[in-house]
Amino acid sequence: MAVSPRNYPTFKGVQYETQTIAPDDSQEVANSIRPGVKSVRLIANVNDANDFVVLPSLASVQNGHTITIIAGSAANCELRTPAASGEEINSEDCDGTKEALLTATNIYTVIKIDNTIGWCLIGHTAIGAYETAIVPD
Repeated sequence: MAVSPRNYPTFKGVQYETQTIAPDDSQEVANSIRPGVKSVRLIANVNDANDFVVLPSLASVQNGHTITIIAGSAANCELRTPAASGEEINSEDCDGTKEALLTATNIYTVIKIDNTIGWCLIGHTAIGAYETAIVPD
């Protein structure tokens, strides 16, 4: 670790590990994104398009925490917040009542705004075009 001129630590060669997840139809450790993870690769759904992936709790990550989700070979699946948390994605409570669609082959960016507002979810197609606004349903 080196110290920059402003006394902020900098790290050379830091590499973040990608978490691989198979979306499933119940909230388990296996389909939950671990706190601190920056990159997630989705593989084939366990069951069908009703399977989902769960974000870390808002309290477990800092404001501005960003996660990239690559929805590669997974069929369409859903993105939720932890069960009974009342936490939101794009201003909708997504702890099981509602959920956000993740379309196969698209790439998503999820950014924590804060503990009150929740997560901002933005999607891109494989060719870089923005998805329309994602409204969890």
